[in-house]
Amino acid sequence: TADWCVCTIPFTILSQIEMDVSADMRAAMRSLHYHEAFKAGLEMRRRFWEEDDAIYGGISYTNLPIDQIAYPSNEMHSGGPGVLLGAYVYGPHTYAYNSMSPDERLENVLEQASIIHPQIREEFTTGVAVSWHRVPWMLGCYSNWEERGEAYRAAAQVDRRIVCAGEHLSHIPGWQEGSILSSLDAIRRLHEVAASGLYSSGSAQGDTQ
Repeated sequence: TADWCVCTIPFTILSQIEMDVSADMRAAMRSLHYHEAFKAGLEMRRRFWEEDDAIYGGISYTNLPIDQIAYPSNEMHSGGPGVLLGAYVYGPHTYAYNSMSPDERLENVLEQASIIHPQIREEFTTGVAVSWHRVPWMLGCYSNWEERGEAYRAAAQVDRRIVCAGEHLSHIPGWQEGSILSSLDAIRRLHEVAASGLYSSGSAQGDTQ
C-alpha cells in the first residue's frame, strides 16, 4: 500500500488493469495508439562487412521487408565476431513479422539480408528478432498521440492519488530522454499536490488500487 503512486506502465497494458482513476484518464489510456516496430540482431563469426566490403559503421537502406542493415561503429578491425542490426522495420511490413514465430522471423531476416550480404548465411551464429507488439509487457513500441489535446492533458494530470509517467507522456516519445523528463515532471507535480494537503492520507476518495 502507498499514499501516492507514480505509474510508468505503458497505456497498452495499463488500460487493461482495473484501477481507480477518472473517466477522462481511462478514456485517454484506451485511445492512445502505439507504433509498431520490428528489430533483429545477428551475431556473425567475423566482421565480414569490414574485411570483405570495407564498410565501417553506417546503414544500408534497402527496398526489402527488413528495411535496413546497420553496422557497428565499435571494435573496428578487432578481427573477432560482431553483431549486425539485420532489420529495423516500421509500417505494414511490421505486421507481417508480428504474425511469425520467433524462428520464422529470424529465418526471414537472414533470407532478406543475404540478398545484400551473401556471407551472412555462412557467418551467422545466432540472433534475436523482436516484434514490440508481441512483447507482453509492452504490446507496442512507442506512443503515437495524434495531437496533445484534452486527452493528453487528462492522461498527464495528477488523478486522485496517481500520476502517470513515461515516454508516452512527454514531447520526446520513443526515447529514454522523454521518459526521464516525464518522470521528473510527474514527481514534481505529485509532490506539489501532496504537500498542499489537498488529499488527506486517509481519504477513501483518493485510494488507488
